Formats: sequence, C-alpha cells, structure tokens
Amino acid sequence: MFLRKLTVIMVPLCMLILLCLLMPLLFSMSWYFGGLLIGLLLGTLLSLLLPLAGATRLREPFAWLLWIPAAVILLVLLYQYLASVDVGRSVPVLRLLVVDPASSGSWIVAVEAAFAAYLLAFSIRTGRGI
Repeated sequence: MFLRKLTVIMVPLCMLILLCLLMPLLFSMSWYFGGLLIGLLLGTLLSLLLPLAGATRLREPFAWLLWIPAAVILLVLLYQYLASVDVGRSVPVLRLLVVDPASSGSWIVAVEAAFAAYLLAFSIRTGRGI
C-alpha cells in the first residue's frame, strides 16, 4: 500500500521534472513544432496519469468516439501549420483559425495538441481504439 501511495506521489513529480527539462529544448525548435511536441507530450502524460489515480475501468462503451473531436483538433492543427507556411490563408472562414506566432501562437498550438493527444490516448486506453 505504501508503494502505491509513493508511486502516486512520485510519478507525477518525475513527469513534471521531465516536462520542465524538455520544455526549453522543444520551444527552441520553432514556434509551431515546439508547441506541437510539448502539447503532445503533455496530453499523453496526462492521460497516463488516469490509471495511476485510480481510474482503472478499462472498458468504456463510447470512449472510442473520442477520436472524432481529436481528429477535428488535428485537422485544425494541420491547417494552422499550412497557414504558417502561407498555404491556404485566402479561405475567409478558415482565417479565424490562424494563430500569430508573435502573440503566444506556440502556447495555443501546445494546448490544442495536448487536447488531441489526451483524447486519442484515452480513447485507445479505455475504448476499442482507433
């Protein structure tokens, strides 16, 4: 019992240290890919903490449907990348999704990627997968 409590305390702290060590390295790459990789790492780590916290139910009947919002978020990320290299900026409705690298664009990409990674990892872990 003590080892389980120690694991619940130490694993998130180790993940946080790993994330803090990798964050400057990943954000030094480029504004888009650095945010994308840190978001994917963060979302995956958050989804892996669920079983550690006691969410041990392995089968959720509708968890496999989480790939739908994850796919939409990944399409938004793809469009944001294409817009960052000046492809497809002329579509009026999609101009709402374009992020400016000068105004915290990397953090927005990181949050979107974290949501997508969390949804995909949770879908694979608790549902039938993709």
